[in-house]
Amino acid sequence: MDLSSKLASNGKLTSDERKKCLENNLCLYCGAGDYKLDSCPKKQTTVSPKGRGASATADTPAAASEKPSEK
Repeated sequence: MDLSSKLASNGKLTSDERKKCLENNLCLYCGAGDYKLDSCPKKQTTVSPKGRGASATADTPAAASEKPSEK
């Protein structure tokens, strides 16, 4: 399937193709007419984390009271 006529050099829809989809109530992602972009089943929705999440661990009484083994 050749998409060169529908996509600009940056990989986005050309303004003409976008206008055509909007006028005909077509999905901007796949071009189907049953739904819009936000509910497109062909679009993979991945959530990428913006930063690192901190995780706190509580010291357990057993771990805190353990003594290093002496040799």
